[in-house]
Amino acid sequence: MRGAEAKVSKTKIIGLAAVLKSRIPKNYRVKELDKKLRIERTRSEAKLLSKAKLAGVNCPTVLKVNEFEIVMSFVQGQRPGMDKDESKKAGFLLAKLHQADIIHGDFTPANLIEHNGQMYVIDFGLGFVSNDIEDKAVDVFTMLRSISEKDAFLAGYASYAKAKEVLVRVKNVEGRVRYAV
Repeated sequence: MRGAEAKVSKTKIIGLAAVLKSRIPKNYRVKELDKKLRIERTRSEAKLLSKAKLAGVNCPTVLKVNEFEIVMSFVQGQRPGMDKDESKKAGFLLAKLHQADIIHGDFTPANLIEHNGQMYVIDFGLGFVSNDIEDKAVDVFTMLRSISEKDAFLAGYASYAKAKEVLVRVKNVEGRVRYAV
């Protein structure tokens, strides 16, 4: 599978199913800059995955990191349909990420996997660390635009200590986006 930033493929490491994420070169960028950005983004994503795991978020385990590649555990499952229960779980996961000051950057159902009642967060490629309420509000807003069970998601997200502050900012973000289109 190929995205805008990387190519993702299944592989094996020490006999276990794994995922290889390779950051692809961008020929439109100056070669030195491209190399620097790909190295930084690869390292950053690996660190975010590890930090998320330590925060109690179900996500792939980083197994190996090279200059432009991350090998991580393969997460079995499928995208959730985002019913009330799944939406609440997603809200709870985002609350855990935000409690650890992790901004996912693309928190949508496309970056969630459900397996045996457990939900996993994948693809931290656009993520970063921030304690800024605005950054957290954009994460929440992105998910709210992607699901119909908004109240259930917000019920899960309410476990974040600063949820009320973030939700006030979500309204501001929503107003800006509505009129920017």
